Amino acid sequence: MMQDDSLSARAGKNLKRIIKEQGYTQEAFADEFGTDRANLRKWLSHGINKLSTIEQIAEFFDISVWDILK
Repeated sequence: MMQDDSLSARAGKNLKRIIKEQGYTQEAFADEFGTDRANLRKWLSHGINKLSTIEQIAEFFDISVWDILK
């Protein structure tokens, strides 16, 4: 079971903030990023478990992986 302070959970919380800061709705981000909305909701509420996904998100927003994990 994942703890709230895990990197995965932090990535999910930060993704929610980043989506908003970048001017996207969650739906628009999911569509443009190429994931379904259910998967995005899972990331936001339960965290992002795959580093490759975090790397892809960082590339999408042109930010560092660290910005998502901090």
